[in-house]
Amino acid sequence: MLENNDREKIQEYVEKILKSIYSSVKKNIESGMSNQDVIDNAVNLTVNKLTSESKMILSSVYNMLMEKTLAKPLYQNAQNKAAFYSRDILKDLNAKFSFEVPAHIDYEESKSLINKWTAAGAICIGGGVVSITMKNAIPVVIAVIIAGLMLLVLRDKPTSGSKQDVNALIKEYLKNVKATLMSWVDEISVFYDGEIKELEKGMI
Repeated sequence: MLENNDREKIQEYVEKILKSIYSSVKKNIESGMSNQDVIDNAVNLTVNKLTSESKMILSSVYNMLMEKTLAKPLYQNAQNKAAFYSRDILKDLNAKFSFEVPAHIDYEESKSLINKWTAAGAICIGGGVVSITMKNAIPVVIAVIIAGLMLLVLRDKPTSGSKQDVNALIKEYLKNVKATLMSWVDEISVFYDGEIKELEKGMI
């Protein structure tokens, strides 16, 4: 399992990225940009930034977990260490996600894919947060999840309104993005632990 201090490091990193995104979006709001353009710009910016960052976050979480695993007495045995590397858990994790940035973000396409993943049990939606079920065999596109979070926020809210309204909407969206990413980080840890448990069953 991911240590609390390691999880906090990841969370601080995510918060730093989102703070930078919000700063850019706030300038757009203050410039008089239309609400819909502000929303579209915010989603595009978040998708483009976090799609690549998500891959780095996954690698960072894996490296933190791997370091803890290989420090265990069990892995001071060369045979067991070789078995760990042969398992290639990082490859399995990467196979579960697509980190490609789409040329164009289509909300309807995002909605369709999210509905498909929900029906297949690949994701679960609750309180505006998307939880990714790591046991699923369907590769989930990170960019679609990030774009789809705005659809969840907009579900009960109009895009027309004051600067304060759109500002609050963007804040809610980014809050949901953060919660989703941290839920994802926790699922990576759970999946990793499951793989290690299976691996260690046959070890001396």
